[in-house]
Amino acid sequence: MYFITAGEVEIDLPSQRVRLADGTFFGEIALLRRTNRSGTVTATRKTKLLLLDAQDFHALIERMPALAAHVRETAEARLADPLTAGGDLAVAEIAQPPGEADGGIRD
Repeated sequence: MYFITAGEVEIDLPSQRVRLADGTFFGEIALLRRTNRSGTVTATRKTKLLLLDAQDFHALIERMPALAAHVRETAEARLADPLTAGGDLAVAEIAQPPGEADGGIRD
């Protein structure tokens, strides 16, 4: 998962391109589902990112329920958007416990 501390990125999804800037994040859906994501991310200007790897992400959301809720709400909203829902994950997958949608594969 990546947090944009400065700059801007463009995410090329199957149905559209999305731009994200300072204070936003991406990659949360892949971490929540423990799967690969099909979008391609490109910096559109000089960008600084913070990286949170899968192991640290899962440990962090276990300790911080409010953060977990915010990340899940953001993921659900992104998947519910008809323009971005054409990605490689279905909205119903977010509700499944980790491991069920991916056959138990872990990062």
